[in-house]
Amino acid sequence: MNGEALELRELGEAVARRTRSLIAPTPILELEANKSQRGLDLSQHDLRMLCLVVLDVVIDKMGFGTGATRRDIDSALSPILETAEPGIMEADKKRAVGIILDALFNERGRRQQFVERYAALENGEILWREFSYRLLEETQTEEGERVFRASSEAINLYTEMLGYNLEDAAEADLAVLKYQSQRGRLDDAIQTARQAQIRAKAYAETIRLRLEVARRDADQAKWTSEVLQQMTRALDHIRERQRKEAELRTGLEQRRDQAGGDDLGKLTRLLDEIEKSETTNLELHRLLITANDQFREEHARQRMRRVATGSRVNLEPEVLLPWLHAEVSFIQEAWTPAMNLLVGHSTPVPPSLEQLWNKLLALPTEFEVLQADVLAPQTAALAEAPPVFQPADRIAVRDFLRRELRESRRLSELLVVANKHGLSIPARRLFVLLTMEQFGAAGERRQFAVVPDGKAFAADEFSGDELVLSRLSK
Repeated sequence: MNGEALELRELGEAVARRTRSLIAPTPILELEANKSQRGLDLSQHDLRMLCLVVLDVVIDKMGFGTGATRRDIDSALSPILETAEPGIMEADKKRAVGIILDALFNERGRRQQFVERYAALENGEILWREFSYRLLEETQTEEGERVFRASSEAINLYTEMLGYNLEDAAEADLAVLKYQSQRGRLDDAIQTARQAQIRAKAYAETIRLRLEVARRDADQAKWTSEVLQQMTRALDHIRERQRKEAELRTGLEQRRDQAGGDDLGKLTRLLDEIEKSETTNLELHRLLITANDQFREEHARQRMRRVATGSRVNLEPEVLLPWLHAEVSFIQEAWTPAMNLLVGHSTPVPPSLEQLWNKLLALPTEFEVLQADVLAPQTAALAEAPPVFQPADRIAVRDFLRRELRESRRLSELLVVANKHGLSIPARRLFVLLTMEQFGAAGERRQFAVVPDGKAFAADEFSGDELVLSRLSK
């Protein structure tokens, strides 16, 4: 490749990175531009600033498997909203926070990725590409708490480092931090330290995602040729950061012991930011030193699967549950053709959704096995697989509906109450299936009324068309 072609390719890559960096804040800018259309007077608020505050809070709370809760977001935005609009009503504050989160989650697009087309310069030609990205994501911790996490694009947007090497940026941050702290520029050093710990989280999230992708498909992962090399570089980078941060922290602690007045408070804040960065690096170090063993275990487990298993369709999680997120009108039109494609034209297809719900909710069928007139050999009985829903789940859902369905209530609201009251995940899934069954039920099979609300909802692991539940009128 000659020098002119190389220069043109590098120019195309740089321009593409800058174009994506311009696209990423589009949802935030559109939110501010269209705030007069939100049905709430937001003229006294800068929604761009409030979105960045949300990202600040989320990134600050992020760790391995953790993130910011809705309470964290409310606590951070509430005083800002009150300062901009003294006397703002509590209900309006909640609506304003909801509008901001909806924009960052792409609630209008049912929480799918934002997608923008852009022109890319490749090999001397203009080609149109798509940039797909997220800003916020909602996950569940091991303790079952729902938390918000920032995507890698949101972190890059926040740190203004889209397209740059995070390892180089981290080294530069430490050098600048050391320079500022040695010369007593503590206010600047606090800002640099905060930026450094956010970039540490961005780097840790990047490595974690790479390892997760490799773990999910062990056969396709280039573990030896690529992933192990990335891990080695990451370990060297983390060890060097830990060494430099420890040296910097030791010097600052000695200065803090001798400081007083404003400097004492600033040095304490500076050390807190450095400690956050050290905690993130320590968590990443632990992940990296155990990643190889975990990958080998996962690889062995995946290789033990029978090859044919991968080609089979697991009807409930792969077909039926995703369809619960779809619109009712789409399911009604696509149900029979989809089932024909799935099981083959020669196989009978359930003629209606109601029959499907009946089959899903039915108790396991008991067969009468004829005994042969011979002596049976000595055998050990195998434990029978439990039904999908235990009797305890059915009782829990029955009691929940009797207690909570005293008046018309939305499905999303009932799911939040069910989670709050400790209904198990299987019980909540059973409740959703019963609701869908009752939506299409008729006559004597109807136990409670279900009607569409015309809106969409997302609660816990469920999302789709909102439904309103109520008791049958006598």
